[in-house]
Amino acid sequence: MIIRPAQLTDVDTIMTWRRERETWLATQGEDQWSIPLPRSAVAATVSAGQTWLAWDGEDPAATITLTAYVDVDGLWKPDRDPEALWYPEDDPADALYAAKMMLPLNRAGDGIGTELLDWAAGRAYDAGLTWLRLDAWTTNTRLHTYYRHQGFRHVRTIPTRVSGACFQRPTQPYEPGRRLKTEVG
Repeated sequence: MIIRPAQLTDVDTIMTWRRERETWLATQGEDQWSIPLPRSAVAATVSAGQTWLAWDGEDPAATITLTAYVDVDGLWKPDRDPEALWYPEDDPADALYAAKMMLPLNRAGDGIGTELLDWAAGRAYDAGLTWLRLDAWTTNTRLHTYYRHQGFRHVRTIPTRVSGACFQRPTQPYEPGRRLKTEVG
């Protein structure tokens, strides 16, 4: 599999997966992603080079968005969200943040989610960062269990946020010979 930065032509695929997942989550009794995600928000992260798409041959197989904190007037602010999930004592700049990981339902259970998270942790490691972090839907305890099985530790939950369950895991090198090969440009 090849993973490369998503292109604007990939936004429709990502949005289709999002709608597919919204419907599936609702059938599971989850309210996750019940708040619409504007197509423009996906296009913005794609244009910023933050969204990646994994390909299995000619078929898109999964997506993940990776962001980092930026220093604005001496204050650490997330470049994707103005409400703080991470506190100054967490050293927000010492992490890469994963979000919006999705794959089509027909790829569920084939290990690509694990592979994407390991790959993202490797990118963070290569950047000299200590943590791979993410925030999960606050009420989706099955998702929290999944992240714990992926080596993440629950740090805190911000109960006022729909996606306020904060998790982190240490970064590590992404081993050569693994499933995903990065292709840039």
